[in-house]
Amino acid sequence: MTLLDERPLTTSTGPTARGLLRRNRAAIGLVLTLLAALGLLAVITGGGRSGELDPDAYDPTGAHALATLLRDRGVTVQRTTDVPSTEAAATDRTTVFVPLPQLLSDEELGALSALPGNLVVADAGPQVLAGLQRDLQVTGTSSVAALVPGCAVAVARNAGKAQLGGFSYQPGTPGTVGCYATSDGPTLLSLPDANLMLVGSSELFTNGHLATQGDAALAVGLLGQSSRLLWLVPATDRQVLGTRPVTSPDDLLPDWVTSARTQLFVAMGVLALWRARRLGRVVPEPLPVVVRAAETAEGRGRLYRAAGARGTAAEALRGGTRDRLSLKVGAGRNPEPPALCALVAARTGRAAAEVEVLLYGPSPADDATLVRLADDLDALIREVAGS
Repeated sequence: MTLLDERPLTTSTGPTARGLLRRNRAAIGLVLTLLAALGLLAVITGGGRSGELDPDAYDPTGAHALATLLRDRGVTVQRTTDVPSTEAAATDRTTVFVPLPQLLSDEELGALSALPGNLVVADAGPQVLAGLQRDLQVTGTSSVAALVPGCAVAVARNAGKAQLGGFSYQPGTPGTVGCYATSDGPTLLSLPDANLMLVGSSELFTNGHLATQGDAALAVGLLGQSSRLLWLVPATDRQVLGTRPVTSPDDLLPDWVTSARTQLFVAMGVLALWRARRLGRVVPEPLPVVVRAAETAEGRGRLYRAAGARGTAAEALRGGTRDRLSLKVGAGRNPEPPALCALVAARTGRAAAEVEVLLYGPSPADDATLVRLADDLDALIREVAGS
């Protein structure tokens, strides 16, 4: 019978590896490209520390090149990460360089302004000037461009034209000398009485700008005034001397977090638009093939055989036989077992007990018994039909 077809099973309805790869090839390609880019970035930047204006950083915004130039000229460059350690190492023969003053509190800036020796502060805006407690004003800001010294300060005169800009200042005390002026005022301010140098922009000291114009000569001249340089790069976990007022949670986060968050939201929106599906009306489609009814029976038989469900298969055969016999002997729908067995026995001449075993007997113990039961049920139907 077709119920126990011995042909091997070759149909699979589950997803295959090839199908999954084909459907998700775009996403897989994107992930592989991202991993390759991250690997390339790791190789490029793997030569050292990364960090803005860090003397040990090799990336364009770092300052390793300037630190190397200073060491070649006999200047000892010491990297510090907080104000207390800088205060402990400062003497009248040291220069303290503060490239990121906006990361310091007013108390920390005040402590630095009181140190002995020379102090160079880059990117000094209005809030930084207030923390340094200097009678100075910011008169404007400008983009970085090539400027001429225009002053008598030896360091600036020796360096010549350099890339400066950023904050411009208005001198507030006698003896203050301004250099590299824009239309708003000088962008480099020398306060000899206080041993203080203010630089309007910190780009002068970075690896990416050091080879432009006289930037290297000016940076080395500003930071090489003493035989020892204390380069302050504030650590995020340092012990802060006072705090600035916090008006929102964003004030506690680095600047790059806001930019990264915005880019992430944009990427999520683009991904949602790419993967979105517009729902339209239901479109009926004709079946590609016509399926024979016998294939359903064959498929069910294969499932019974794979699961070893002989009892279920036998009950399906018996149920179908009972329905056909009920119509042929006039027993009606869903007859009682004794009544159906009696009518079938009367039509075939078999004993009612024998008919009951065939129609309501126990489950077959093996495949051979199931096949024999199917043959016996076929023979019983033929006997009733021929009577």
